[in-house]
Amino acid sequence: MKPRTCAILAACCITLALPLSAADLSQLMAEAAKYESGRNIEPLQKLEQLLRESAAKPGQRAELEAALVKLLVPSATFEARRFACRQLMVIGTDASLPALAELLKTDETVGIACLALGSQRSPKAVEILRNALPAARGRARLQLISALGNHLDAQSAKVLAEMGRDADAAVAGAAMVALGKMANESSGETMAALGKEARPATAWAVAEASLLMAEQLAAAGDRKAASAIYAELLRPAQPIHIQRGALAALLRLDTDGGEQRILDVLHGSDAALKPVAIAAIGPLKSGGASEKFAAELSKLQPCEQVLMIEALASRSDAAARSAVRAEVTASKAEVRRAAIIAVGKREDASAVALLSKTLASAKSPEELQDIELALASLQGNSATDQAIVAELKPSSADAKIRLFSVLALRGAPAAVPALLAEAGGSNTATVQAAFRALGTIAAAADLPALLETLANLKAADARADAESAAARTLAKVAEVSRRSEAVRAELTKRSDIESRCSLLRLLANAADAKSLAGLKAAAGDQEPRIREVAVCALAAWPDATAWDTLLAIYRQPENDTHRTLALRALVRLADDLNAKPDAALMERYRRLLAGARGDDDRKLILSALAGAAHPDALQIALSLLSNSGVRAETELAVKKIAESIKAQHPQSAQEALQCLKSTKP
Repeated sequence: MKPRTCAILAACCITLALPLSAADLSQLMAEAAKYESGRNIEPLQKLEQLLRESAAKPGQRAELEAALVKLLVPSATFEARRFACRQLMVIGTDASLPALAELLKTDETVGIACLALGSQRSPKAVEILRNALPAARGRARLQLISALGNHLDAQSAKVLAEMGRDADAAVAGAAMVALGKMANESSGETMAALGKEARPATAWAVAEASLLMAEQLAAAGDRKAASAIYAELLRPAQPIHIQRGALAALLRLDTDGGEQRILDVLHGSDAALKPVAIAAIGPLKSGGASEKFAAELSKLQPCEQVLMIEALASRSDAAARSAVRAEVTASKAEVRRAAIIAVGKREDASAVALLSKTLASAKSPEELQDIELALASLQGNSATDQAIVAELKPSSADAKIRLFSVLALRGAPAAVPALLAEAGGSNTATVQAAFRALGTIAAAADLPALLETLANLKAADARADAESAAARTLAKVAEVSRRSEAVRAELTKRSDIESRCSLLRLLANAADAKSLAGLKAAAGDQEPRIREVAVCALAAWPDATAWDTLLAIYRQPENDTHRTLALRALVRLADDLNAKPDAALMERYRRLLAGARGDDDRKLILSALAGAAHPDALQIALSLLSNSGVRAETELAVKKIAESIKAQHPQSAQEALQCLKSTKP
């Protein structure tokens, strides 16, 4: 058994054998102590599992805490000690405090020690942090201050208040923020005093601390005290992010949901606060809020109108929808775009007429795309699909093309009859677009109608799109025989050349024996165009069932084009058959070479022969060595075949390679 497998099984055994023996735990901790990033993490994962399982087992948890304390020694890696500190954040008791206190004495580990000490609700933990402060310097002092801020301790508030006046702006700032976390009466008074004394270098910290304090007071239910602090933080002298945070908090605390305050901000001149106010409109509970704020739309700057449209759209009531719809024709492009997108995201069939109408007035290709995507995104499924179909009749040709694209994006099966009707028209552009949509939407059951529409095509230049749509729909019919039957049934009804050519081209997409027979017969038709299409379709045949028919064309072609098409098709089919080379395939290669008219033909055949891993393929290739015109291609083919068969036929491979050497020119 592999060592790694043994280790995994051993770990599983430990899991099942709770509680652990002292020896097992000691071994696990020894492995954990060596952990470094990129190494095997299983020991740490196992410890985490044991800690979870010990939640209801005080004795076992105490044992694990003692084990984690042993990971805090200097001989353990830094990653192992950091892991231990993170776990002690959760399960640590006073028993782990001495070891954590030792970590505070080293700059490298003071941060991870503060993680644990800052989370332990123990007076002794607070005392350890306070006692470590006087000797700490630089980053270590800042980390200790932050950890102290996590404790609601009056004595710590006094220490932090002194540090809030420290000459070092970083220390003073960190102390103020820590006081803000405490949010008790003592820290509040201290912060008020520090705020009055604040230097420019620590003004940010006063603001941050005040914001933290207000959040704590609000969470504790003291809305009045929190609101008073937030109101102070709204003053223009405060950093803008503080103002925004304070406004957002006040809006949550206002008894009316912030409705009046939002209006006051919108009517004010502070543009930086307006986005915050607008963002609070969506959740408002007031029944008349949508009308009230819709009336403010025209008074806002375009960028603010965009935000207001998004906020109103999220409300989804009648007044909000009406206001958003009105902006679909706004004079500013960004406002129109916001309204179009909002309608597409939130509305249903009732918005189809509005969006369809805007297609004719769109100001740019980008806007047209936005409208199309909005129509495609509308909710309502079949009802919306039918509403879009209803817009086709009165629409211009350009608008119809756009709507066809929308219906394709929606995958709207209800649109197939209307699209078939449009595909039967004479406007080339709309017919092409209709067939493109049908290629996406039409299902297997629609195949007969689609083939009939193709056969009756009026817009000659749309034939390629029509045939493509038919081919894509054929592919949705699972049974090949049903595909063949549908195409052949339509063929029997048609006598005009263009329709017959289109349907013959499709037979290669319905490749069964009857389709093949139909193409073989068409290859001998009296009409040259029919013969041409039939040969092209045979050349596209997907499997070797067409081999004999193609070989006959190759040997006795009507013209060079037919011969070239047949040869290329035969080489493609031979290459496919290389996956399972046999004597029959080798005979096919011989016949191909026998019919070659020049070195270009031989090179093409050699390119496929090189992939045939069969000893006879070597002999066929070697027979061309004397032909200087294909010497390079022959050598390449022989080497490739020899390499592919050397394991099964070493002698043949070796002899062929030796033959190459002996016949070097």
